[in-house]
Parts: sequence; structure tokens; C-alpha cells
Amino acid sequence: MSEPEDPVTNPLRAELDELVRRVRLATGEVPGLSGPLEAVGDGDAWKGPAARRFRDAHLEPARTGLYGPLGRLVDDVESARDGLPREVSPERARELRREWGL
Repeated sequence: MSEPEDPVTNPLRAELDELVRRVRLATGEVPGLSGPLEAVGDGDAWKGPAARRFRDAHLEPARTGLYGPLGRLVDDVESARDGLPREVSPERARELRREWGL
């Protein structure tokens, strides 16, 4: 009988680690809305009640609609990754590579 092979890094988890890293980088490159939000309403670009209504009705929801899903994307990928074992048998690693095209 042969000795069991030592566990190896889970290739699917490694791919998800890389995806988390890339999503974080991409999220950091999305332009911020803090400048426009500060400039409209009470700032230097446009002041007054109409400006505040526009900011509250259009700019604030855009910020929430953009940044909320990006944050959840990182959380979702991390959650999927964290549900996987760090190491697997060499045989299972080969199966995962074949199954996922890694």
C-alpha cells in the first residue's frame, strides 16, 4: 500500500483569492462621488434648495447604487472562498482544475 500524498493548495480557493485581490483593485479605481456630492447643494458648484433636491434625488442614490453592490461583491467572493478548504489531496486538486478549467 502506498503512502498518502501530502495535501496541496486548493486551486479553486487560490483562484478566488486572486479574484478577491482583483475585485478590490478594481473597486479602488472606481471614481468617487464625494467631490460632486460636496460641490452640489451647499458647495461651490451649485447652491440652494434646488441643488440640494437634485443631490439628494440623483447623486446620493447613484453613490449607493454603485458602491453598495461593489462592496457586496467582495463580501460574496470572500464568503465563497472561505467556505473552501485551504488544502486538498493532489487527486482532488486535479479534479478541481479539470472541472473548473484552471
